Amino acid sequence: MEISWTRKASGLPEKVREEISRRLNTLQPYFPELKPQITIGLTRFFEGFVFQSNSGSVKLKLEVRKEKNGAWRYPTYWTIAHELMHLAQFNSQGIPGDERACDLFALARLPPRFIDESPTYLFVPPDARAIWRERDAELAHTLAERAVRKFKDGDISYASHWEDEFEHRYEAV
Repeated sequence: MEISWTRKASGLPEKVREEISRRLNTLQPYFPELKPQITIGLTRFFEGFVFQSNSGSVKLKLEVRKEKNGAWRYPTYWTIAHELMHLAQFNSQGIPGDERACDLFALARLPPRFIDESPTYLFVPPDARAIWRERDAELAHTLAERAVRKFKDGDISYASHWEDEFEHRYEAV
């Protein structure tokens, strides 16, 4: 993926830009609809958001900041994947344009190891949102694959089915 940086983002330390680039390049194969060029910018108001101009240029803004202890806070793989899924929604047929669909289709595409926090817009039990585990990611992924098949078969309640099934199968520790 060819990555350019806004003026503000280009001021990040090289190691920080390298980590963001690595995460984007790791996730890019799961989003074949994406154009190979993207501009990365910074935001303080959202974890991430993306937009595509009429000419097709893409800008992804991410929250990246230095913590008080000096460590850098990076966006999660999930945050980046969710925003990339919005681009897939813009650039392909057959993916609904709402936020819950964005979560579900991203969950279905990603291997569980990249679902490193709970879905953003789907309902999950509060315990799962507070502590997201590897087994939660595996369950979320499996159920999302099933939900996407339901959608493709014409079931318009696919997101609600996912939420009900996840809540039913989720086991708090």
